[in-house]
Amino acid sequence: MKKILNILLIINSLIFYGQNNNAFNQSEKDLETFQNTPELKFAHYGISIRDIKTGKEIVKVNANRSFTPASNLKLLFTLTAIDKLGRDFHFQTKMVYSGKIVGNILYGDLIIQPSGDPTFGSPRMGEDYNELMDEAVKSLQSHGIKKVVGQLIMELNGWRYPAAGSWPVEDIGNYYGTGAWDFNFNDNRIDIYLKRGIHQGEPTRVIKTEPEIPGVNYHSKVTTAASDTDDEAYIYAAPFDTERYILGTIPAGKTAFRIKGGITNPPLSFLKLFKARLLKNGINVKGIALRYRQKKYSRILWQHRSKPLLDIVKTTNDYSMNHFSEALAWQLIQGDAPASGYLDKELIHDFFVPYGFTDADIEDGCGLAPDNLIQPSQMTDFLKLMTDKLGQSVVLDILPHGGEDGYAKYFLKDDPLQKQVWVKSGSVSKVRNYSGIFKSNSGKYYSFSIMTNYFIGEHKAVRKAIEKLLKSYIMSL
Repeated sequence: MKKILNILLIINSLIFYGQNNNAFNQSEKDLETFQNTPELKFAHYGISIRDIKTGKEIVKVNANRSFTPASNLKLLFTLTAIDKLGRDFHFQTKMVYSGKIVGNILYGDLIIQPSGDPTFGSPRMGEDYNELMDEAVKSLQSHGIKKVVGQLIMELNGWRYPAAGSWPVEDIGNYYGTGAWDFNFNDNRIDIYLKRGIHQGEPTRVIKTEPEIPGVNYHSKVTTAASDTDDEAYIYAAPFDTERYILGTIPAGKTAFRIKGGITNPPLSFLKLFKARLLKNGINVKGIALRYRQKKYSRILWQHRSKPLLDIVKTTNDYSMNHFSEALAWQLIQGDAPASGYLDKELIHDFFVPYGFTDADIEDGCGLAPDNLIQPSQMTDFLKLMTDKLGQSVVLDILPHGGEDGYAKYFLKDDPLQKQVWVKSGSVSKVRNYSGIFKSNSGKYYSFSIMTNYFIGEHKAVRKAIEKLLKSYIMSL
C-alpha cells in the first residue's frame, strides 16, 4: 500500500511539474508577444515581478532601467502617508477671530486657518463647499454676529507655489493640474460652459462658470470639430492668473459644452465666495485679504475636520487625484514648517531614500512631472517593504481592487482574473504603466510593475498588451 501511495505522489508531482512548466513556457511566449506589440516597437518597457513573502524578484526585464512613472508615483505618497501619519490622521480647517464680540458686532477680523486639506468641499469625498459655507455662516449667526468691523482673512502657512516647476504649461490651468494649495475647495475645479455651433470650424464663447468667481476672465479661442470627436480644449494659465485662455477644439453640437478647469488661486477665490455668502445672510464684512503666516487664536467659531487619511488615500489611488497626492507630499515633506515656494525636490528625494529610492528622481507628489524617474524593480521592492510594514491587508485595501474600485474597474474588465489584481494605473502622453499586487492561481501574492514609455500608437492597444502579459503570469506563478 505504501509503495502505491509513493508512486501516486510521484505521478502527481510529475503532472504538476509538467503543468507548471507548460505555464512557464506559455509566459515566455506571451512575453515575446508583448515585446513584439507594434506600438512598443520603438518604446522602452520594464517588467518586475516579486514574491511578496520572500522578496525574490521572479521576473526581471529592464527592471533596473529608469522610467517615467506617471500616476504610479501616487503609491509612494499614499502608502508612506499611512506609514508616517497613521490611518486616522485628519486635516483641520478653522474659523477663528481676533478682537472681541460685543452685542452683534465682531470688533476684529474673521479669520480662516487651513492646514492643507485637499478634500475641503470635495465632491469626490461626498462634500459640498456650499454646505460647508452655510455651516460656517450658521455658527456666526449662533454667536449673534451681524457685522465684522475688520476683514475676512485667510491665514496661510507661508507662501507656496502649488505646481512643480517641471509641469507642462498646458496642464497647469486645467482641473487635473491645479496642484495643492494651503487651502483647496471643490477639488480646485471650475466648470466652464461654452456655447458651440453645429458646424466644424465655428467659434465658441463662454456662457457661464460654476462657481462664478469675480475678477477672473475666461477667453475662448476654441473652435468646433466633428461631432464625434473628443474634448481637446485646454486652459492656458499660471496658478495666479486672472486672465485665462482656452485653446483647442470641442465637438460640434446644439447644447452648451462643459469643460473642467482649475480654480484661480483657491484661497483668494474662496474668500470672494464666502464674503458674498456672508452678505447674503445679513453679515457685513469690510473686505478680504490673504496673510502668509498663522497666529494662534484661542477663540474658535467653527471648524471642519476631514475624513480619515485612510479614506483620502484610497480615493487618491482609486481616482488618481493629483492634488490629493500633492497635498500628501506637502504634509509629509514640509510638515508644519511654513512654505516658501516650490516643494523642494531634494527634500522629497531624501525622504524616500529609506524606502529604497536612492537612485530615483522624484520631482512632484503626483506623477504629472515628465522628469520623474523610477525603476520597476524599485516599485516592486517598495510594495514588498510596505506590505511588511503596514500588513498585506492594509496595502491591498489602499490599492484599487480590480472590478471594484475607481478606475481599476476597467483593468482586465469582464475577465475572471480581474479580482485577483490590486492595481494603480499611470498614464500621460506616450506613457502607460501598471503597478500593484496580484494573487496567482497558485494562491501566492506577488508585487508587480510593468512600465511602458515612449510608445507610438493608442493607449488602448498598450493596455491590452499589458493585460495579456499579466494574465499569463497570474496563471503561471
